[in-house]
Amino acid sequence: MINLRYTVFIFLGILLDQLLKFAAIRFLSFDKALIIIHNIFSLQLVYNFGAAYGILQNQRWLLTIIGFLVLCFCFIFQKKIADTFLSKLGLSFFVMGALGNWLDRLFRGYVVDFLDIKIFPILNLSDISINIAILFFILGLFFDKQDEIKST
Repeated sequence: MINLRYTVFIFLGILLDQLLKFAAIRFLSFDKALIIIHNIFSLQLVYNFGAAYGILQNQRWLLTIIGFLVLCFCFIFQKKIADTFLSKLGLSFFVMGALGNWLDRLFRGYVVDFLDIKIFPILNLSDISINIAILFFILGLFFDKQDEIKST
């Protein structure tokens, strides 16, 4: 079960995500990127009215409801989802990311994206958290299998 340490981690991650999005809205532009590393990384404000990779554009309430249901699923089934250290980390990062983008959709009507890593669509900290979660779940599958093999 996700304990207080993971809950604080999730809360701090969401707080950082929302602060960065606020700063992006305040200081970045839609039409001019702030180049950090030429042709590799820049900051540029984008409002995403859809889901990942721009799918389901202008489906705010559908995406908000789906996000809520996914978060409920994570909460209800957390004991089954997160029974190892890596899966607990994965679930924590996933909830952090899903909740950060869900809050955007709920209160703004769109997700604020601003990190332009040239090989990916423009994203935000919540998107990165979801990708990190997937990595932890995959690592957990591999290492949990190794532990299972060693114990037999």
